[in-house]
Amino acid sequence: MFADRDFAFIQTTPGRVFVGWGPFEQLPFRRPDRPAFFIADFFLDDPHPWRHPATWEEVSVNELSSHFPSTAKPRIRWESPSFDAFAEIFRSAQTAMQRGDFKKIVPAVFENGELSDRENLLGHLLSQLEGLPSNLWTYGYSYQSQGVIGATPEVLFRSDGRGYATMALAGTRPRPRSAELLRDPKELLEHRLVVDDIVRRLAPFGNIEVDTLRILELPGIAHLATPIRFEEIGGEKMSFAEMVRRLHPTAALGVSPRSESGERWLREADRLVRRRTFGAPFGVEREDHSALALVAIRNVHWTADRIRIGSGAGLLPESQAEREFDELRQKREQVKSLFGLLAHQPQRAAVS
Repeated sequence: MFADRDFAFIQTTPGRVFVGWGPFEQLPFRRPDRPAFFIADFFLDDPHPWRHPATWEEVSVNELSSHFPSTAKPRIRWESPSFDAFAEIFRSAQTAMQRGDFKKIVPAVFENGELSDRENLLGHLLSQLEGLPSNLWTYGYSYQSQGVIGATPEVLFRSDGRGYATMALAGTRPRPRSAELLRDPKELLEHRLVVDDIVRRLAPFGNIEVDTLRILELPGIAHLATPIRFEEIGGEKMSFAEMVRRLHPTAALGVSPRSESGERWLREADRLVRRRTFGAPFGVEREDHSALALVAIRNVHWTADRIRIGSGAGLLPESQAEREFDELRQKREQVKSLFGLLAHQPQRAAVS
């Protein structure tokens, strides 16, 4: 019964999720008397991002996964991304930075796979949620033959009393070498650009408190992280959609500084990969107007018998193509490890 039913979910506290069951009513706005999920594409081009469930509940992750009893590990034949294709994107970004179009840009790379037994995928992914670290936020949806399930370390914003909690997350190292993050000029600069971007976008509307830079340690990898708090001054609070458009994409997933030339570059690069919802806002607003918006990274996306995992890397003039390509791989390997999707057989290289 549940295996064929549309649903969406998002973590509320460690071990618990808010779940909406379909059919969903899709609208350009949220009905004030009902909760709704905000599920957008990366470029916010979808005119109807609000999805209102027919019924909803808050349950444990075990209760959610119990509706999908098939937990057998799916068989996947992965196709490694082409370094040559990434190198072409890298050179394009470097040329644009030399022209002065922007200081940082974040392309996305996807690793694709072929599913032999899609009927096992959803139950298997949900069965992995209980064992995930508490500093990852789980989320996902399943509509007919496609879906996304992820565990992101990045919160776009969360309503917090009179204001919002947000964060800057940028800079990556393998976890055993996490201490290097605080000594690496390139990683520190990349992170500072993200902090400055968020402050610049919110400061005209209220008070900003920037917390202390720290290292966020996750399974396999670590990031630089800076918590940020925002409180509006006077007037009406910004709507959920306004907060999304004010913040997304931060320099952790987009471009710095924000510019028309930077967006054109991202859209042109997207013609090659079609990131769709990868890196996009994924959130929920409840009846009491409490709100949570995540950055939809570290996820698994499937359509019919195809599956893919995306990753993004922040490119600066100081970046090295081989190092960035390896960082992209590390992030995808983390997702595979979190969700038990390591390859059953040697990978085959994608054709350039």
